[in-house]
Amino acid sequence: MDYQTELKRLEENEAANAGEFWKPKAGQYRVKALSELEEGKPYVEEGKEPQERMQIKLTIDDSEVIWTMPKGVTPASVYGQLVKLAAQRGKLKDEQFTVVVTGSDKTKRFTIVI
Repeated sequence: MDYQTELKRLEENEAANAGEFWKPKAGQYRVKALSELEEGKPYVEEGKEPQERMQIKLTIDDSEVIWTMPKGVTPASVYGQLVKLAAQRGKLKDEQFTVVVTGSDKTKRFTIVI
């Protein structure tokens, strides 16, 4: 193993994942987008096809976080709602919006409010 190359890869990965991943609980959150939607690392579950993921950097209460989500296939998905918002405003970066979270764990639902 080339340890210098591996160290560089690990450091780049750390820089790419700077900030905390956002795992919101039920409630309303006023957020500001710090980036556009980007491809994230696929979610891989043993015995299943990899699931495409998207990510966006946000500020919430002065904290910088990364929000990851499945790449949805409908306009009602959180991904679809963010794409609709971006289409209306021309971009996501520097835009502010409210995320309403209901439910918990596997029943969690997200609504984007302009």
